Amino acid sequence: KAVANWVQSDFLARVKAERTTPDKAPVTSVMLAELAGLVSSGKVSGKAAKDLFAKAWETGRNPGTLVAELGLAQVSDESSVSVWVDEAIAENAKAAADVRAGKEAAVGALVGAVMKRSRGKANPALVNKLIKEKLAV
Repeated sequence: KAVANWVQSDFLARVKAERTTPDKAPVTSVMLAELAGLVSSGKVSGKAAKDLFAKAWETGRNPGTLVAELGLAQVSDESSVSVWVDEAIAENAKAAADVRAGKEAAVGALVGAVMKRSRGKANPALVNKLIKEKLAV
């Protein structure tokens, strides 16, 4: 399904914009499948995958290789993400209090603060889990 979404949205739009055909595109079906695998495995975020797609299109290079070169790997190490979560909670006391009071929407503010600190690299599912654990929700 992820590959189908890529083909229908980004890939075909780029093929049309570049006035080329799918078989002549610099991004192959194998590369699209690899890109989808990187997202589904949690190695990169959806946003990073869009950047990878653009770079792969420009260079014809493998998305897996580009992840490391461009520093686009998603951080899923619990200890690293935990530090960002602690800092976000400390700097956003009102949102933390709201979460403790049962206001689920305030979790989003804290997730946003963590994503800002991590420059979008923290795994959002892990961030959400850690916030709820740390605030005993």
